Amino acid sequence: MQVQVSLTIELAASASLTEMEQQIQAAGRQAMRAALKQAIRQWEDQSPTCPHCGDKRRRLEGTTRRVIATLFGRVQVPRRRFRCQGCGRRWCPANGLFAQLQGGNISAPLQEAAMMAGCSWPYRVASSQLKRLSGADISAEEIRRLTNRQGQQRAAQQQAAAERTCSPPAVQAPTAEPEPPDLLGSLSGEVAEPAVQAPAAEPERPPMLVGLDGGWVASREQRGGMEGKVAVVCSKVEDLPMPTHSRTFSWSERGGPRRPPKQRHRLAQRRYVATFGPSEQLGQLARASAQSLHPEPKRPVVLIADGAKWIKTEQGRHFPQATCILDWAHLWREISGALRAVGRAKQLSKPERDYQLSLYRCWLWQGCVDLALQGLRRLRTGLETEPLERLNEAITYLENQRDWIGSYEQWQEQGYPVGSGMIERAVSLLINRRMKKRGMRWKRANGTAVVALRTDLLNEDWITPQRLRAFP
Repeated sequence: MQVQVSLTIELAASASLTEMEQQIQAAGRQAMRAALKQAIRQWEDQSPTCPHCGDKRRRLEGTTRRVIATLFGRVQVPRRRFRCQGCGRRWCPANGLFAQLQGGNISAPLQEAAMMAGCSWPYRVASSQLKRLSGADISAEEIRRLTNRQGQQRAAQQQAAAERTCSPPAVQAPTAEPEPPDLLGSLSGEVAEPAVQAPAAEPERPPMLVGLDGGWVASREQRGGMEGKVAVVCSKVEDLPMPTHSRTFSWSERGGPRRPPKQRHRLAQRRYVATFGPSEQLGQLARASAQSLHPEPKRPVVLIADGAKWIKTEQGRHFPQATCILDWAHLWREISGALRAVGRAKQLSKPERDYQLSLYRCWLWQGCVDLALQGLRRLRTGLETEPLERLNEAITYLENQRDWIGSYEQWQEQGYPVGSGMIERAVSLLINRRMKKRGMRWKRANGTAVVALRTDLLNEDWITPQRLRAFP
């Protein structure tokens, strides 16, 4: 089947490059719509057989209009109706071609583009961007429906796959196999001893990094908002190239020596998971992602988080062997805030406040939680109600997070992250950039649908019903 479309473009002599591009793009879309009409007409000509009786004798009885929304605009297709001369029934050959639309009028490529735009931008912006870039005429409401429907299906598929991965395997009874007879030993009367080989030293493996956190968005179902739970799993970290010289002039470079720039890293092999459902679902998704990246069960795991109760519960269920690290920024923000409140209440001088902050910072950085607790308890004498409450909150925080606080200096020397920048970035990519715009309020099911599509997009495994495609 060959389709030939002639394209004639009239451009003004004084047209600018931008005007030429716009006119050529409009003419190209018009040619695409004409090519689709011709292709459908030729497909009808190649299907002359009656679907009821198989007779090829037919009579044309007019046309019925069908409007299809495509990536290059809306196409009005005049479907031809025929009446069979054998059985007397009527049929439209193009109905078989339109069966994959399932009664709708949006083509599959446009549905895919609308879902990708809907999980990346607000629905009104997505509609206008598709109209401007490709000429697709699809409303914001239709993009919202497509995104929610496909996202909920994708979230259910992700959860089902995670439950299958986390379910314990069926235990089979071991079958005793008969050992082969030692013919050489039986003939000679001697029993050959197996050769004992020294175990080879295993190379030190880098740990699997796991980050867990949550992000709050405005909700239509509860007044205080709802928390979206996010996890990122990384099995390989690469160092980014460091600049050899500064490209900009800075006054700070004049004078004494400066600290060398810190080495930046990139998550080379990572996967994101997110949901607005219960925390049990996120734990299963995170464990399944870790096994998909590296199925070895004995690989060391480093889990970093802010110490929330639900995070500790999921860590005990799915990552019991992990080295748990409390985010240093959360820890120091809580303790330093209490120390500053105490310094203001006792009217300490600036050198005394700085000494106190540096002392507690050194204790906590070395993992000396007991020394920090003893010092904080001694500071409670002679305090008023408000600073005393703040100090008691800091003491309770240290007691509750004691198991997750260690020697941050030693962890940093081992190459472990002591800050939650990895998971904070994941929360920003999956939730904040799309769902925390002005005036947005979400339902829990629709929020889960959007983040399910965003995880597919960021993990580069955007799944369509027939094929697996990767998007940048």
